[in-house]
Amino acid sequence: MTGLISKPAEAELLRQALEEIVRQACGGQSSIAAVQRSRSSYASYYGVEIVTVALLGGGEFKIFLKNFGSYAAAKDGMEQRRGRELHVCRDILGHSGLGTATYYGAVWHEPVGPFWLFLEFVEGLPVRYCSFEHWVEAAGWIGRAQGFFHRNPGLLNGRDYLLAHDAPFFFSVAERAQRALAQWSPGMSERLDRALCCYDGVVDTMTSQPKTLVHGAYRPGQILLRRRPEPPRICPVDWELAAIGSSFYDLAFLADGFKPPRLDDVLEAYRAEASHSGVPVPDLETVKYIVACYRLHKVLTWLSHSADRKFAEPEVVKLVGMAERLAGGELTPIGGMKARAP
Repeated sequence: MTGLISKPAEAELLRQALEEIVRQACGGQSSIAAVQRSRSSYASYYGVEIVTVALLGGGEFKIFLKNFGSYAAAKDGMEQRRGRELHVCRDILGHSGLGTATYYGAVWHEPVGPFWLFLEFVEGLPVRYCSFEHWVEAAGWIGRAQGFFHRNPGLLNGRDYLLAHDAPFFFSVAERAQRALAQWSPGMSERLDRALCCYDGVVDTMTSQPKTLVHGAYRPGQILLRRRPEPPRICPVDWELAAIGSSFYDLAFLADGFKPPRLDDVLEAYRAEASHSGVPVPDLETVKYIVACYRLHKVLTWLSHSADRKFAEPEVVKLVGMAERLAGGELTPIGGMKARAP
């Protein structure tokens, strides 16, 4: 892991960036009295600091600093990932009014860094630690976000840095999953082949949905809830995998593991907010089918990493079983039903 900001030259660069942020935030009327930095307790992969800026005229505000030069281990496509999050926070979300963290600025020196992203510090709790009602609120946020981009489609034009959730994207994940399983055993690879005999229909369903901005990893650990002041604020973070695709992709991440009636509550919250925001939405049973398609894709994504990440054999067997159950149960309409948006 590379270090956090500690060298004198970097510390000076940080102070200059903070001074510019203060000038913009306070209209040039305030100066910095002191700066306090602390590691975020929620940092897991990248280096993250909470920067508290005390102002000469009194008062303070906190900044969330994400350091893309400080990380636990290299990821594939790191340059594209960090650039994607910068552009989404700076160029798209700032216009949305969706409760996401305000973009304050960046220090971005290609190709070697530093790569610092400065955002509003949202003092919230990840939804994964919250009661079920707040998971339902997070589902509603997906519907509101889809409504915003439904009304403002131009905001997504020309955003080539976003991933494309198109047919090649979904088929490539399935192919990688099959190759990974072939390294485990021919038997498991054959089981997956049988489960994917109608995968063309699944892909057709996924790619035929209305296009919007997709978070790409809308897990409860990447969704902050701030309860005060009212109303509660939902704030998704970590936009490295942002894409052009379907809102059902994010909904499948959030709803994964739920069974009725809780599953129905989550899906209905999305349907209600999307409909209220002017988005035509399918009926509940159709939504369940579409979400199941994306759940199968999610299982295939895990399987595609099973060899290089050295999953234990019981875990691989479990994932293949999940794919079979989805294909043989919740996706049984595949052959005669292509669930398109109304």
